[in-house]
Amino acid sequence: MELFKAHRQWAKRPDDERFPTVQALYEATAEYAKIAGEKRVPFGTLRTEAADGDIQLVGKAGVPAHLTHWAFGQLCQRISAPAAYLRDLPPTLAAQNLNHGLAERAKNNGEDIAQLLFHSNGSLLLRAITSTQYERIWNWEVAQRLMDLCERGWEPALPDTGGPQNTALYASDHDMFAFLRQRNVVISEPGTDQPIYRGVIVENSEVGAAALKLTRFMYRYMCSNHIIWGASKVVELSVRHVGDARNRWAQFAVQCQAWANESASDEQSIIKSAQSKVIAATKEQVLDAVFGKRSLGLSRKTIESGYDAAIPSQDGSPNTVWGLVQGLTRHSQTIPYAEVRTGIDRAAGKLMEVNF
Repeated sequence: MELFKAHRQWAKRPDDERFPTVQALYEATAEYAKIAGEKRVPFGTLRTEAADGDIQLVGKAGVPAHLTHWAFGQLCQRISAPAAYLRDLPPTLAAQNLNHGLAERAKNNGEDIAQLLFHSNGSLLLRAITSTQYERIWNWEVAQRLMDLCERGWEPALPDTGGPQNTALYASDHDMFAFLRQRNVVISEPGTDQPIYRGVIVENSEVGAAALKLTRFMYRYMCSNHIIWGASKVVELSVRHVGDARNRWAQFAVQCQAWANESASDEQSIIKSAQSKVIAATKEQVLDAVFGKRSLGLSRKTIESGYDAAIPSQDGSPNTVWGLVQGLTRHSQTIPYAEVRTGIDRAAGKLMEVNF
């Protein structure tokens, strides 16, 4: 199957958000944090003002702050107002609507606290407005762990075909994305002369735009426009920025390194076994057999979708464990909901361990 995560980043990122090394990525994200400031204030002390054709947020101290596009949307979300509609209004009218919403929230929720993230460089720019339940994991913290991985045998992934050899490392004041490959570890897929690599993609947003995600997988190659080809054993782990998010992220980093320490020959043996293990002779028998393994948590419809998604010339027969795992992974990547996608990926991984 193909993964397009890196391709989408490659296609849209401006030059100033691209980095050649993890060290450079870390330095840029650390600089963003260095000039950032956090403050917790009651929502009831906040108001907006229209100034110079723009909306500004003003607190109890009377110091105005401009809002990023993202922060404006978050503010609207906090007061249940339609951001797209307010963006099209004249600033004065938009400010009146926002102030009404802030007043209503304060009246209905008492001393509800807003957690603000500012960019401070001469003037204030509001980057994010979240509740106090939000547990911020800074992009530099993630980049720092990636540097640790690089010291233990990982490196930024590069295209395996002709063309510019650009890394898939990106960051802004909004989010970050990194694709790493395990250095000097090549797994040979039984029955072919095609090498397979271990890869990991890490994504994060320190302003609350998305969860912290770690996607680990095996793949055959990445082309010059950063499409990842021949991906298999795709597992996506996601951490929402609430509760003990930082501890769970630390556990993911440990899991990633433990996976990296697994023997390449062990991986080859597992693949060979899955390729040769026939679940059943017909499609209906395969669906019955896999649906009967209730511990997998897969619906019959999902199993059938995975069976139909398999491409025999690339994945092998979906009547085998390996072929069906590839088909389920292909199917999961078409689903927009992260929790459902992750559930299917985990079930596909468990399928490798089931006896038929």
